[in-house]
Amino acid sequence: MNLIAVLEAIMLERNVTRAAASLAMSQPAVSNALRRARKLTKDQLFLKTATGVQPTARMVAMWPELHRSLTAIRASFAPDDFDPASDATSFRIAVTDSLAMEGVSAITLKLQAASPRARVSFAVHTHESSLEGIDRGTLDCAAGMFASLPRDVHVQSLRTDRYVCAMRSGHEFAGGLALDQFTAATHVLVTPSGLELGLVDGWLGLTGRTRTIAVVVNHFADALRIVSRSDLLTCVPLGFFSGPWRAVADKHELVVRDLPFETEKLLYKLIWHERLHTHPAHQWFRSLVGDVCGSPFDGPPIGETASARPA
Repeated sequence: MNLIAVLEAIMLERNVTRAAASLAMSQPAVSNALRRARKLTKDQLFLKTATGVQPTARMVAMWPELHRSLTAIRASFAPDDFDPASDATSFRIAVTDSLAMEGVSAITLKLQAASPRARVSFAVHTHESSLEGIDRGTLDCAAGMFASLPRDVHVQSLRTDRYVCAMRSGHEFAGGLALDQFTAATHVLVTPSGLELGLVDGWLGLTGRTRTIAVVVNHFADALRIVSRSDLLTCVPLGFFSGPWRAVADKHELVVRDLPFETEKLLYKLIWHERLHTHPAHQWFRSLVGDVCGSPFDGPPIGETASARPA
């Protein structure tokens, strides 16, 4: 059991030194445990990299059942009277970019206030990486948009939003945005996965039209900085302009306009694996995340003269 706990820590941290710290063990003790595990399994289990270690194929194959079993064992010993003030659980969550600017700091501050001994690690969300992390156990939960979900994943709705088009206030289309103008303009696409097309392109394709994408970035903040100093357009969730980016949008005099074609609502979800569904500490943490990220955006409709500041 001690060896399994060490393997779990190394798998999660991908670094022997950090694994030792998380286990409150010395690095030589963790290295010694790893040597014993290698002898038992007749496999290297982890190979050195420039930044730490990476698992071998044998370790990757062992990991799902190993982590699932440890989680079940810990849950069976977890006290019914869970006390966040004294709990020292480490939580791992992926948060989508459009929630991260507001959510990461809010989750951290609320967690530290209620559970000062707890630890939280954040990861970048994409549909594929979050589902893989949830399945492998390298993530405890993920907040973002998901097209489809496997059966062993639980889901909670967080909030809805919609895409709008952002541009600098002096843009020639700032007074109004028609479909022909939207497709004639050049755009910045935001996609954490680096794909060349996004949700907006799928909806636009239903009209038989396409748009010109000149720049692909991973973060909405980068896209908004670019359009504030150019004639490029970008599509962002409207909720961006009710949070921290509102002051930045005002400073750069950004303007937002409704998209000139039919779109669907954005539905943000919180997901987690069945193995953590009844774990008291994780139930509490998911409730905290839901409180922070679950408030729906109730912004006003974007009119012809509205700017980034909601009326």
